[in-house]
Amino acid sequence: MNDDLAIDVHGMTKRFGDLTAVNHIDLQVHTGEICGFLGPNGSGKTTFIRMLCGLLRADAGHGTCLGYDVIHQSEAIKREVGYMTQRFSFYEDLSIAENLDFVARMYAVKNRREAVAESIERLGLTERKKQLKASFPAAGNSASLWPLA
Repeated sequence: MNDDLAIDVHGMTKRFGDLTAVNHIDLQVHTGEICGFLGPNGSGKTTFIRMLCGLLRADAGHGTCLGYDVIHQSEAIKREVGYMTQRFSFYEDLSIAENLDFVARMYAVKNRREAVAESIERLGLTERKKQLKASFPAAGNSASLWPLA
């Protein structure tokens, strides 16, 4: 890998059954460079980003993101890269505490139970920690639940 490249991937491919969502993408992004993805819904943008971030395993291809192998070092990538969807939301059928615990497990937060408990307390949600996300008001509260550090 070129040390100047933050992303250096070749032939990245992802299939879901008969559907090829991402088809042999090559991409190089230099450190400090801003890169955007444009395309219609369903064109594979999110799938490709998830592969780069270590959240989804590619079916074919190889390369690096921040110097980590995108196929074999996905856990290291997840520790270094934050990912937020365009429409950020928690799982409706999980409680506030369960949603935070899920995110903490996905990102391998050390002492996750303590981190979740501290976040709930810091956000003033102790009395509501067992409340399902579906019953939580929509305006602004989801984003305020995110910090686990």
